[in-house]
This record gives sequence, C-alpha cells and structure tokens, in this order.
Amino acid sequence: MDLHSAPFLLLGILLLGGLVGGEAVRRLFNLPRTTGYVLTGIAAGPSGLGWVAPDVLQSAQFFVYLAIGVILFELGHRLPMPGRGLDRRLLGLSLADINGTFLAVGAVMLALGFGIGGALFAAAVAVSTSPAITIATTSDVGADGPATERLFALVAFNNCAAFVALAVALPILPLEGLTASLAGHAPPVAYVAGSLALGTALAAMACQGARWLGPQPEHQHLLLLGLICIGAGLPLGVQMSPLLTLLSLGVATRWMDVRGDVVGLRISSDARVFLVITFVLAGAALEIGLIVAHWREVAAFALARIAGRMLALRAAAGPLGVDAREAHWLGIGLLPKSSIALVLLGNAGPLSGDVGERLANVLLGAIALMQLVGPICTQMCSRGLGEARRLKGADPVTWMLARLPRRNG
Repeated sequence: MDLHSAPFLLLGILLLGGLVGGEAVRRLFNLPRTTGYVLTGIAAGPSGLGWVAPDVLQSAQFFVYLAIGVILFELGHRLPMPGRGLDRRLLGLSLADINGTFLAVGAVMLALGFGIGGALFAAAVAVSTSPAITIATTSDVGADGPATERLFALVAFNNCAAFVALAVALPILPLEGLTASLAGHAPPVAYVAGSLALGTALAAMACQGARWLGPQPEHQHLLLLGLICIGAGLPLGVQMSPLLTLLSLGVATRWMDVRGDVVGLRISSDARVFLVITFVLAGAALEIGLIVAHWREVAAFALARIAGRMLALRAAAGPLGVDAREAHWLGIGLLPKSSIALVLLGNAGPLSGDVGERLANVLLGAIALMQLVGPICTQMCSRGLGEARRLKGADPVTWMLARLPRRNG
C-alpha cells in the first residue's frame, strides 16, 4: 500500500511510532522522549524509509504552525507575574547571552564568506532556542523551580530577540542576491510594532473571553486555540511576524490577567498530540546528509554558537551576582534548536545563488545537529540545576560511559 495516498494511515503510524520511540529511548537509554520522537521522524522521512514525502510535509504545515502557536503562547504565559517585576540579573544574563551568541556566530559566518546579510541572518537564527524541546523535556523530567523558571524566561527573551533580528536581516538578503526580492515586506519597525500590537490585542480578547466564560478549561482552551490560529494566520497576510505575534500573545495575556481568569493551555498535557506531530514531522524534514556534506561549516556554526553563549554567560555571571554553576547549566539548556529555527529559515524564502544555497544547507545541517542533541542538553540542564524530580538513573553521557568495556588493571 502506498502510504502517500493514505494520509490518515500515515498519521496514525507516525503518532504510534512516535509514542513507541519516545518510550523506548526513555526506558532503555534514559534519553528524553523528544529524542525518540525526532528519531521516529528521521526513520520515516527522506533520510530513512521515505514514507513522509516533501508534499506531505508541506500539507502538514497547519498542524506544525498550530503546535508552534501553542508552544509560543505557553512560553510567554510562563513569564513572571507583574507583581514580581523583571529580574535585572536575569535580563542582564539574557542580554549577555544574546550578544555573545550573535557576535560569535556572525563573525564566524562572515569569515566563511557568507557576506553581511548572510552572517546577520545566520546569527539571528543562532540566537533562537527551541521552546518545544525545553517545554517537552522539562515536563517529562518533572523540572520545576526557580532555576527552571529562569530557563524559560531566557528562552522567551532569546526568541524575541531572534524574531526582531530577523526583521532587520531579511531586507538585506535580496540586496546581496541571497534570495528573491521580498516584495511588500514591511519596514522592520512596522513589522515588529505591528506584530506586538496584534499579539496584545488578541491577549485582551483572551482575558475578556476568559472572564465571560468563567473557569471552564474545555471552553477556555477552545477560545485560546481560536486566538492562536488567528495569531498564526493573520500576520502572514498583513506583513507581520506570526512568531512574534504568538509570543507576545502569551506574554501580554499573562501580564493582563491580573485576577488569574485565564486557564493556561499546556502543550505537554492538554495538546500533547500536536507536540508529538511537530517533533516527528521536524525529524522527517531533517536531511542528515547535510551534516556530513557541510560538516566543516556546520561544526563552525555549532561551535561558535556554543562558545559564544557559554563564554558570555560565564563572563556575565560574576558581575551580576549569579552563581557560575547555574549560569553554566542554563547555557547548556539554551542550546536546543528545532521547528522554530526551521520556520525562521523558511521566512527568507528560497535562498538562491551559490552562497545562498550553501547558507541554507549549512543552517539546515546545524539545525538537524542541534535538534538531535538538544533534548539531551535540556535533560542534563534540568539535572544539573537539581530540579529534575522525575528523572532517575544516570544522565545519557554517564550511562554510555558506564557501559564501555573496561581494561583490566
């Protein structure tokens, strides 16, 4: 039977395969379930059995965008309440992390010959951290506490900065011949301001609707899903950023909802099916061969991202009065990349020319690499911060080292 002609059968196989893969890697290797989801997608995609064709991935974008919308809403909705104010130390860490990552990756990509536009674009993508991996993995290991809250806040700040940086970088790409002209693309200021305004307006609707509906999760979740769909779809037709709109929707809802009327939507429990689909399809979209074909540039990108992030956080920790050990683990927790980065890459349209195609391949290879190791980084971060309450046994690295053959004597 041709699975391409039976989409519901294929969807069922992917869901069950993701479920089995996630549980298998958790029970056998103590790895995050998200790793199993991604590996299932790789096995079913072009790099494996070829069950998930490119046209299937394209038609499944609705599910992916809806899942990303729920993820970004939840990420924004996890930020501290207004009464607690902004932690200046946390803001300082975030600025150091963003600047360190952006400058390190931008310099390396410029040295590799990708031009100013390509370097800025790659640096904007590098700043982002996968909220899906962070939410799913911390939920699975039961991570909860002040350090985990700080991790979520840093992920939110990072993505917000990445979305704004992308708005600045996108108009430069056509000028350097890296992509076709982005006709009608709004100026960066209008692009960002419009997205924030739309997200805030949708948040006001969410708060008002929650008061009207009362504390009924089933009805409030329907309201939130409808607003998330609008936040994902409307910006595409009016030259705004759906990602920035959805993140601001979550943040503004949390800050406007002073009385706590809104019943939050959690993708790790209330909408887990979208989370599994997102990871499986993201795995199917990965082209593992790109890591091998462009391993030098991929390694340079990944190492610059890691080094810039870790060094900046360690350097800022002392002056800000932050524990160096916590800064170290937070840096590891900020390494994952996933579907958000793929969407950021897709916002530029088809990258053309020799440099443009090479840039796209390098970024896709780097995203694939960081998506494979990202869940492990988040799990290690939660353990290192001491807040992984449901994680038993050794971490994956220790687990593997313990099983290596030992030499006598």
